[in-house]
Amino acid sequence: MVRLIVLRRTKPLPYASILIPVSSIILGIILSAIILYFLAGIPPLALFSLIIRSFISPTVVKDTLILTLIGLSLVIAFRASIWNIGAEGQIHMGMLVAAWIALFTPLTSAPMFAKITCVLAGAVAGALWAALAGVLRAYVGLDEVPITLMLNYVAYYVLDILVYGPWRGRFTYGYIRTDEIPEDLWLTLIPGTTAHMEVLVVAIIIGLSTWLMFKYTIIGLRLRILGSNPEFLRSAGVNVKHVMVLALALSGAVAGAVGALYLLGDTHRISYPVEAQTAGYGYLGILVAWLSMLDVRAIPLAAYVVSSLRITGITMQIAGLGGTAIVFLFMGSVLLTYTIAKVFSEYTIRVQR
Repeated sequence: MVRLIVLRRTKPLPYASILIPVSSIILGIILSAIILYFLAGIPPLALFSLIIRSFISPTVVKDTLILTLIGLSLVIAFRASIWNIGAEGQIHMGMLVAAWIALFTPLTSAPMFAKITCVLAGAVAGALWAALAGVLRAYVGLDEVPITLMLNYVAYYVLDILVYGPWRGRFTYGYIRTDEIPEDLWLTLIPGTTAHMEVLVVAIIIGLSTWLMFKYTIIGLRLRILGSNPEFLRSAGVNVKHVMVLALALSGAVAGAVGALYLLGDTHRISYPVEAQTAGYGYLGILVAWLSMLDVRAIPLAAYVVSSLRITGITMQIAGLGGTAIVFLFMGSVLLTYTIAKVFSEYTIRVQR
């Protein structure tokens, strides 16, 4: 009789931090190409050509910067083994606060101050929204995965109520949406791209801050220990519940800031229904975080790859080669192959007779 035994590796797989993400991307693209060829008759060479063109598209810079920030947001929580699946809702709460400031306060008379206030207020809103799930996890014992996921939809519907009701614009040509924010608050384009200078600056600041936090600060140390050995934290007299809430709050703060930046730079208004208008960056950021192997330094590269695949899917939609599912097919294929590769990097299968 033959039995398969799954054993955890005593030594890590050599070069796993490079091999796993690279193999996941390559095999995920190949798997997508096979599926699209048999289901839609799309030639693999044509698909690969589109992917290559997407990698050098000017649009990829904008998506890369946004997904870099979301990836950083999620890595903060993931390295503490706190699974924040709610970046999407945190983004939208940041948008909500930024829209209120831009549309209904006198701060717009000082554009630079208003921009900074929008981003900071968005960060606070995202932090509070995420901390709600953190409190439920730490003090009630509820799993943060379904809580953060459900809070995404709560955020959607809060915005829907506002946009359909008191925030509905007067100059919207029959559409259900807010008025456009003042042009003075729009972000500055980087020449030759669709990205914005302010987003680049924030990405550099948060990227460096996150790396320094994990490498040199007591907060970063506690987050890392929470992800590997929470009992050690307890024995050292650290309140583990506080660290759990902090991990989600810091993660949500970055996502909320992204929501404010996205409003100021791209949408300039909020449209109803919100859940049908979202770009889904909060979910794509999960893939970015995993492909980076939770290494802050690798996040920009992972964001660049995910952005390119997203643009490929959008290009195929425009060309009439598929619907929105094309984007999810790419992401799902890469995530599937990543999961399989990750399992085999940590476990080995032996045949016993």
